[in-house]
Amino acid sequence: IGMMYLVLTALLALQVSSAIMEKFIFLDESLMYAVGAADKNNGITVQKIDKAVADGGGKDKAVSEKAVAVRAATAKMIKEMNDLRDELIMTSGGYEDDGSYKGGKEEEAVARLMVGTEGSKAGKAYVLQTNLNTFGQVTLPKIVGGDMPKVKIAMDGKEDPKYAKKPDQKSKDFGKLNFAETPLVAALAVMATFESEVKKIETQALDLLAAQVGAADLKFDNVFPVAVAKSSTIAAGTDYEAELFLAASSSA
Repeated sequence: IGMMYLVLTALLALQVSSAIMEKFIFLDESLMYAVGAADKNNGITVQKIDKAVADGGGKDKAVSEKAVAVRAATAKMIKEMNDLRDELIMTSGGYEDDGSYKGGKEEEAVARLMVGTEGSKAGKAYVLQTNLNTFGQVTLPKIVGGDMPKVKIAMDGKEDPKYAKKPDQKSKDFGKLNFAETPLVAALAVMATFESEVKKIETQALDLLAAQVGAADLKFDNVFPVAVAKSSTIAAGTDYEAELFLAASSSA
């Protein structure tokens, strides 16, 4: 009976572990779907900027050029992260025949690639950290100018509000914080989180540019009067009272 209990406990532990792995996969897929949706919406924003510039006679062409530069810088950053995702997957064993990850629970390969040997900071996480922060603090603010805030995307434990007050986490650098003792599926979800952050910053940059040419304004093409009576029925001979105002809507 004791042996059976140990086997059951082990099986339950494995079941919980597998369930957690599936949740990480679901989280990663959901975030990557959101990244794709944001990319599509940002492309539409660029089209609106181009149209507003064209409608204005081309005098704000520089804004269109800035929007293209923002998209190019973001695409470069996203490609770097997607290439790193692929490298993580292949380093951990690649794919099964059904498309699942062979090394979904693999931690050591992830740590070797992303963190490197202890104290060396030779892992690719540190290059990623530099490039993410350059993107958020230098590249996009330089392109957009004006009100574009400088955002530090990849932080060490002591800088990140989520971990700064946790003694076991605040001493970790970016690489260890996100990729040490981390199975592949969790590492991919972390990568997706940073891709989502990059897209969010791109959206902010494009919205600021759109506002400069009026592409962010909601323009109405339907304007009509509306009367709202204070009462649906009135006695004969009494005054009819209503609020009269203009309403507007956009067919777009």
